[in-house]
Amino acid sequence: MTVNGWVPVDQSNLRTRYAGVYAIGDVCSGPRTVPKAGIFAESAARVVADDIVATISGGEPPAPYEGSGICYAEFGGGLVSKVEVNFLRGDGPAAQAHGVTLAHAAEKDEFGATRRPRWFGR
Repeated sequence: MTVNGWVPVDQSNLRTRYAGVYAIGDVCSGPRTVPKAGIFAESAARVVADDIVATISGGEPPAPYEGSGICYAEFGGGLVSKVEVNFLRGDGPAAQAHGVTLAHAAEKDEFGATRRPRWFGR
């Protein structure tokens, strides 16, 4: 399935050249501008799931994968900032930075609490 160590995909829906097979995360070749991090694999998985449902039901395909995600940064003292990024929508990568707050610390905790069980079974 690989070409030069990567699984080639259609950047809009993450389909491989094999019918009914998709690739997301660290194994796929594209989109190259999107980091290989869990949050981006999560948004890719949503597109793949929606594409599978549309294929089975004969519905409209989902919007193309946009390479979007959130990154939190800790500053000490319980303060956290966040950046929302989108690598594929529009003319190029775009990011919206949010200030350093205690509220973002609580949001980061909730983010982790919901993903640990889903991603790692913990």
